[in-house]
Amino acid sequence: MDNMKVRQICFYFIAMMPVVRFLVYPATLSYNSSNDLLFSAFINLLLEGAAVALVMLLAKKTKLSLFGLIENTFGKISAKIVYALFALFFLAAALLPMMEQKNFVLLVMYENVPSVISFAPFFFVCLFACVKGFKSIGRMADIALPVFAIAFVALILLALPQTDFSALLPIAGVPIKDVLKGSLFSANWYTEAAFLLFFLGNFEYEKRAALKVISSYAIGSAAVLLFLAVFYGVFSDIAIRQYNAVAQISKYTTSFTSLGRVDYLFIFALALVMIFRLCVPAQMCVHCICKAIGCKPFIPALAVNALLLALTIFLNYSFLEVQTLFTQKLWLMFLIFAYALPAAALLLKKRRRAG
Repeated sequence: MDNMKVRQICFYFIAMMPVVRFLVYPATLSYNSSNDLLFSAFINLLLEGAAVALVMLLAKKTKLSLFGLIENTFGKISAKIVYALFALFFLAAALLPMMEQKNFVLLVMYENVPSVISFAPFFFVCLFACVKGFKSIGRMADIALPVFAIAFVALILLALPQTDFSALLPIAGVPIKDVLKGSLFSANWYTEAAFLLFFLGNFEYEKRAALKVISSYAIGSAAVLLFLAVFYGVFSDIAIRQYNAVAQISKYTTSFTSLGRVDYLFIFALALVMIFRLCVPAQMCVHCICKAIGCKPFIPALAVNALLLALTIFLNYSFLEVQTLFTQKLWLMFLIFAYALPAAALLLKKRRRAG
């Protein structure tokens, strides 16, 4: 059975959800929100948290998967069409984070080989995860939690001596339109409710599962806000130029200068968790294709990973253009698929049709 545990979903939200927002997101958010990044991020987290809560309410009311719910309400053809559309969405959602990670490997880890060669092994890992399905997400979450907890706490502690939280003041100094702009142009980093929607039917709802998952999402959200606060406290007005934020916040520490940048140990640990998280949208895409056309996962997994690899090669020198497309042009698509549709799923029929 391709099932997960509620515990693993909780671990996912605590450890794997935050890391995708530790690279390009902080600098981009600082720019788009006129440096009022915490309020913009809070709006996104609140909206996504509300969508997560609604999906968990749906899970409490039914044991059906999303495919079963749509089939039960509109018929099997409609379910296949919706899954095909979500497959395209998840393919798009996978691309920009993979390009971020590729640049991270090249720029931060001082790779001397061509970027495509140094990053290509990731797709073998992703192919394996796509074939294994949702249960591999659960297993990755089990591994990710202790790695994330140790590495994240260590990096924050190393960064705190150089952090000036007064840089975040004044609290109400930015026009609301800039705060909202920062939120809208960050929608592509907020897809977790859509992932949770497809976990339906693949985990056994247990007592207080909704409270556990929502609390875990709140912990992961607090980690994101803390990271953003420390990031801006370190860099202030030059934050908009600090891409690959996770590798930047602790680089000024003087605690271990004789040993070199010991913070790299924790950066590499978080990079491992990032690899796990990068696989998830590709896994969702493969799952949707399999349900839409009725096949086993290997061929779709091979095709999806080959296409993503080809896109990362073709767009190797076009990261800024792709980022602009996703943040400034495609934000409405992310709002619909990651916020609106997970919330609207609560309206689907929750009982299987008789006969």
